[in-house]
Amino acid sequence: MNTPRLHLRKIVASDLNDFHDIWSNTEATKWSSCGPKKTLEESQSWLNGILPEKNDNGDNYAVFIRGHAHKMIGIVGVYSFRPAAELGYVFHPDVWGQGYATEALKAFMAVYRELRPSVDAVEAKTDVEHKGSIRVLSKCGFENVEMLRDNISLPAMGLRSSYLFRIERPRKG
Repeated sequence: MNTPRLHLRKIVASDLNDFHDIWSNTEATKWSSCGPKKTLEESQSWLNGILPEKNDNGDNYAVFIRGHAHKMIGIVGVYSFRPAAELGYVFHPDVWGQGYATEALKAFMAVYRELRPSVDAVEAKTDVEHKGSIRVLSKCGFENVEMLRDNISLPAMGLRSSYLFRIERPRKG
């Protein structure tokens, strides 16, 4: 799928090196409960868990700047249902602040609703201090529905609180 500036496609095993460039970056993974991947093998294991052929519940996309399809800048997708569809995304810090996450997430959500017509809601959690992610989710129509106190341990920062954001499928009629 294409947006004015981006190309998104299903993530594939051959994306490993770019995937590792993002997931081994301590700044990119600062807000992730998974933390950075120290080795290519750790990244391979993480990537294997979100590949379409190995995760029936997942719909994960590699994000590229159009005209630069040789270098992935981020990943966006749903990787599990616990109990709702759980959204995740991560972008390389080199592209932060340029609107790419918002553009990619809007495109993903439009396609995801078509691919998964039975999914009524998608949820995302973000640290209460992660201003960039809060902005992205809000711009994409997600609503902050709950604050979860001391619910997640981030390798870079310890026990943290997060906001639960949700977007529901528009009702017909």
